[in-house]
Amino acid sequence: MPFLHQTFTDYNLEEFTRFNMIVPFRISKFRSKFLTVCYILMIFSGFLRVFTDPGTSAFTYLLIVFAIPLVLVYVSKRQCRKVYNTNPELQNRHSVMRFYEDHLQETSNHQSVDIPYSSIAHLVETRTHFYLMTAANQGMIIVKANCSAELIQFIRGLKK
Repeated sequence: MPFLHQTFTDYNLEEFTRFNMIVPFRISKFRSKFLTVCYILMIFSGFLRVFTDPGTSAFTYLLIVFAIPLVLVYVSKRQCRKVYNTNPELQNRHSVMRFYEDHLQETSNHQSVDIPYSSIAHLVETRTHFYLMTAANQGMIIVKANCSAELIQFIRGLKK
């Protein structure tokens, strides 16, 4: 059976990190947990302000509120880099995706897999990428710049 559309993705550290920073915010309750931590830090900072030396500047408390979330982002990116560098299958992976009537075929330099559209759990769309998720922590990266306009419409149609 001939394929309808075809695209490719070159997986690299940047793509892997972007995937791991965007997808959890979009498909899980990670965003609400992250915001909850930020609100708790703000409340904690307010309590510190009340119970500490009155001469302490407000900047110190704002630093606590904003620095800790930034540290969390830094640690997440560092962890992504560590995982990427220790897994040779993730490095320099070239993947070709062919879209058929009822399934998607992804062929990379490591494996080939057929995925029925019915097994796509989530479809995350950003300004530059699509992320086709087959599980909460497993998916495919599709770069929109490598797609035709027809393929972009076809992938958007998979959301329904």
